[in-house]
Amino acid sequence: MMNEEKLEFLNKYTLDKNIQIELVELENINEIFIPDYWIKLFSENSNEERIQMIINHWEEILGFEMRNTISYFKEYLIDVELMKIANKHFILYSLQSSSTDTVLFYCGGNPLEKNFDEQTELKKDWKKIPKKLRQFYEEIHDGFYYFPSRSMGLDAIENITYLDEFEWSVIEDLDKEIMINIETSYGFFSNGVGKFVVIDVDNSRDDQAVLWSNGSLPRYNLNFWDIVDEWTVIGFN
Repeated sequence: MMNEEKLEFLNKYTLDKNIQIELVELENINEIFIPDYWIKLFSENSNEERIQMIINHWEEILGFEMRNTISYFKEYLIDVELMKIANKHFILYSLQSSSTDTVLFYCGGNPLEKNFDEQTELKKDWKKIPKKLRQFYEEIHDGFYYFPSRSMGLDAIENITYLDEFEWSVIEDLDKEIMINIETSYGFFSNGVGKFVVIDVDNSRDDQAVLWSNGSLPRYNLNFWDIVDEWTVIGFN
């Protein structure tokens, strides 16, 4: 896909018709507020080298937790580019779908631009979040998700779902108490149709998570990364 076609497609999903996406020219990359590893990444002239560097970075931090996602990258990641939307920067991942040959565009947010403005409780609880998940947000990306739907991936900080802010009919439908504290629970992954992978930060030992939605009963005692890794790869297909 040519850059013009790519931009035309991406601009359909900016959520604001007055905002246009820009694929950043790399000559002045040192002047941009991005992590050092992004600067090194986009200083490489070879696309193959950039792809290998981004895969290596994921492997260093989440090589076990996101092993299936990383394996998919190794086979189907065809491009990584620096993208600007309004005044924020992202890494645009172009992935070949293994089932349709369609190119899928995933967005990785800038970890230096995490936005806690509307996330007062999350900011307060941040140090309680499991270490590997914090590392993802602080060292890899402020969210990684399918760009058109902003789903099927780890949400950006500003879009993480704080369960206590919403009414959940599933709580009323249950004939027993739920096994998490809504006031300390956050949905970090959304599938785009109302299901969330939730962590109760007061009960998150061993990356314990809950599959949560209004349409079905909660599923408890799941491993956070097992679900996130599996569902992320499902999104690629």
